[in-house]
Amino acid sequence: MDTLIKAIVIEDESAAVSRLKKELNRIAMVRFEIEAVLESIEDSVKWLKNNNTELIFMDIHLTDGLSLEIFNQIKVTTPVIFTTAYDEYAINAFKLNSIDYLLKPIEPIELKDAIQRFLNTTKETKEESYLNKLMQLATQLRGEDYRSSFLVSFRHKMVMVDVSDVAFLYIKERGVFLKKKDGTEYVIEFFLDDLEKQLDPKMFYRANRQFLVSRSSIKEIEPYFNGRLILMIEPHIDSQVIICKEKAAQFKRWADY
Repeated sequence: MDTLIKAIVIEDESAAVSRLKKELNRIAMVRFEIEAVLESIEDSVKWLKNNNTELIFMDIHLTDGLSLEIFNQIKVTTPVIFTTAYDEYAINAFKLNSIDYLLKPIEPIELKDAIQRFLNTTKETKEESYLNKLMQLATQLRGEDYRSSFLVSFRHKMVMVDVSDVAFLYIKERGVFLKKKDGTEYVIEFFLDDLEKQLDPKMFYRANRQFLVSRSSIKEIEPYFNGRLILMIEPHIDSQVIICKEKAAQFKRWADY
């Protein structure tokens, strides 16, 4: 059975709307119900105030200005796929709840990939919601039991490091290291996979196989090649901390929680 996606198109060129609908109809195993085609910021704000949809296809330049103004007038929680002939707004679009930023003329394979990313994100959101409810229930039943400190070796003695002082944990030269916010570093006898389970997931995020970073250590987030994200963390480290394209949407939800 085909997956049904309800969507709206915010676009002021009728030819562009027709081309988009034509390409959407070619995507296998997915059926689209276009609930509205809106040509202006004003019409879009009015529609979104009174209606819900699952996905938005949005051009940047509309009859009455830049569509990014919509986000200044109303809170938009619906995922957005931007479709535009202008690439200079990509960074601004990244800051919003965007699934992808497609340049016109839209390549069918890029559109298909964007739809698949949307479907993956939707599935992840439902799964995370279910898991979060289970975690909340488990927490209520047993109380918080996440790790609160580390006992580490330092100069022939033992030192206690509070979890709140940890900036990030990472793999280096076949070992796992703990980096404090003041820059102090310790070797620890743990696997990163185990630490991911022991630390509060609201405060620590597994960026990739090498890094487990604390929320407070992340200072900036920048778009990177091929839909990936790069994290600027403190204290500084020479290695790049990169979020893959498949985890980018999940990370943005975590960062905005």
